[in-house]
Amino acid sequence: MRATAVALVLLLLLVDTLPPRLGAQGAGPRPAIVVVNLRFDGEHANVLGPGDTAVVAAATSRLLATLRDSSVVAVAVAAAEAGGNPCGNECALAVARRLGARWVAKGTISNLSNLVWLLTAELFDATSGKPVLADSYEIKGDARIMAPAGAHVFAQRVEKTIGGAR
Repeated sequence: MRATAVALVLLLLLVDTLPPRLGAQGAGPRPAIVVVNLRFDGEHANVLGPGDTAVVAAATSRLLATLRDSSVVAVAVAAAEAGGNPCGNECALAVARRLGARWVAKGTISNLSNLVWLLTAELFDATSGKPVLADSYEIKGDARIMAPAGAHVFAQRVEKTIGGAR
């Protein structure tokens, strides 16, 4: 279980195929956004269950599918996390800057009770390092369905924010 959670944290995916409404950012293959896999926040969870990381993986898959991932930069995060610390804000910003991306999306999911989860996600401007979008979603019901739906809503807000900032 712990190995699965660590593996999920280590995986960083780069979005290099943009949805048509986002368009290209400048010349060349520069990525628009780096998406860090959502992380399960077990430290602040009130309830821990055997399927928690599967819920987070499903939500991450939906976030990446909406923002169109290409799965090319897992090595960058693995190197950044070599000391054993998860890729936090500074790490994610450093990876985005190294890759020339303008934006970074990241977040966490906590299990507050058997029926209530919390998805907290942020979009950062990699140039300034400042958050430009910070959302929190209380997810109720079947987390296997609702967590991916919450991630999709966040991804849509990211697309709208990025599209308006060009």
